[in-house]
This record gives sequence, C-alpha cells and structure tokens, in this order.
Amino acid sequence: MTNELSQLEPTNIPKHVAFIMDGNGRWAKNQGQHRLFGHAAGVESVKEIIKTAREVGVQYLTMYAFSTENWNRPADEVAGLMDLLVQAIANETDEMHKNGVRLLTIGDISALPTSCIDSLNNAIAKTKDNNSLTLILALNYSARWEITNACKILAERVK
Repeated sequence: MTNELSQLEPTNIPKHVAFIMDGNGRWAKNQGQHRLFGHAAGVESVKEIIKTAREVGVQYLTMYAFSTENWNRPADEVAGLMDLLVQAIANETDEMHKNGVRLLTIGDISALPTSCIDSLNNAIAKTKDNNSLTLILALNYSARWEITNACKILAERVK
C-alpha cells in the first residue's frame, strides 16, 4: 500500500463505490486516436481502481460500463467494446480470482453477444466464492431496467 493510502482513516472508507465509465472516447479523440483506443485505456484505469479499492478496504465496486443507450453508437464501436469486454475478462479473471475479487453483473446481459455472456458467466463462476471485493459490472443497463427488475424481485418475494 502506498504511503498516501496507508494514511487513510479506515472508518472513513465507503463500503460501496460506483463509477460511471464515461469520457474515454472523447479523451482518445482529443489525443488524435480512435475512440476504441480510449476505451482500451479505460480498462487499465479500471485495473488500478480495483487494486486500490481492495487495498483500502472497499467491499463493493460498481462499474457502470455499458448502458442501453450505448447501443446507439456506431456499429464498429459497439463491436469493439464487446470484443474489449471479452478480452478484458479473459485477461483478468485469473488475477481477480488470485486477489479474491468476486465478479457479478447487473443489467440485461442476455442482449450481449454470446461471447460476452460466456466470458462473463465463466468469470462469475470462477470467482463466486471470493470475498475481498465484489466487482459489479453494469452492462446493458438503464434506469428503466433497474426499476422494472426491482419490481419483478419484489413481486416474486410477495408471491
């Protein structure tokens, strides 16, 4: 743990932190690069965030990564984002597992490409018993989806 992190007061560390992953494409354009370059750089930032969150004792980390509105992006960018998701999950699952990170998702992942669903499900299964940090990827989510899903869960409980 770096010196700055060791000076944090443990009682002031939130249990749950959420990030909206936004601006990577704009950052890349400002660098004269393709938007996917920025999204790939965002993966590196996520790795640092996960590492730091674990070190300081955050228990839950939610990354709002791909909303339903993101389907309106150019097809090549959406395909690139899906490929990047598969690649990131494949590259990081063993590291997450080694570090006790459990992976979960929220949102309607059934609309994602099969390769994404398979990668996510494999990583979720491999990390299911881990307990140092729970990483929640919000994928194909929207406020409407969240409200609808909450109502369905409540209806099942009442039933």
